[in-house]
This record gives sequence, structure tokens and C-alpha cells, in this order.
Amino acid sequence: MHTAIASSRTLPRRAPAIERSTQASLSLVTIDVTVPGTSSAAGRSALLAALGEGSRLFVMTVDKRNDSITFRVDVMARSVGDVIGALAGVLHRATIGRVRSIALPQHAAQQH
Repeated sequence: MHTAIASSRTLPRRAPAIERSTQASLSLVTIDVTVPGTSSAAGRSALLAALGEGSRLFVMTVDKRNDSITFRVDVMARSVGDVIGALAGVLHRATIGRVRSIALPQHAAQQH
């Protein structure tokens, strides 16, 4: 007589008890961007064109000697790479400075 013995190798695997969300989590990306010119209006419109209207922009410095203006930008994004890619696609003479990314909890990211 042949007896079947159940082992962990023969039992079907169970799905995890915790359901994983399929939505990508968001981060608050803070990035310093220096653009040519000393007009905050021109720099602001270029940054908003690259990153969207939901971005928050702050003028950090205006350098009249070097004809440039530095903005600190806060934007919700999936990654820092997404933000840098968007900037590189629109701003051809920009300099990227300090970059920080803060991952948001899943429930907070879903509100944005």
C-alpha cells in the first residue's frame, strides 16, 4: 500500500495574507534648479511647463553677475529620475543642484 505524505514541497503555495497595492508610491522630490536669466517669471514658466502646475517653486537666489536664478522646486513624483527627465526634456541650459526625495506613506500618496 502506498501512502502519500504531504510536505512543504508538495503543498500548493498560499497567496500572502497582505494584499499588495498595484499603485506606484509617490515621493516628495525637492530639487534646486538654476536657469539662465534673472527674471523669475521666465524661469517659473519654464519650470512649470516641465513639471506641471502642481509644482511649488521658490526663488532661492538671483545672481545678476552670472545672469542666473536658482529655484527650489517641490513636486510629487514617482522618482527623482522622473523629475530630472522632465527637466532635461524642456530645460537645455539648466543646472541641477541639491536633490532630496521623501517617500510618502501609501495612504498619503493616494490623496495626491
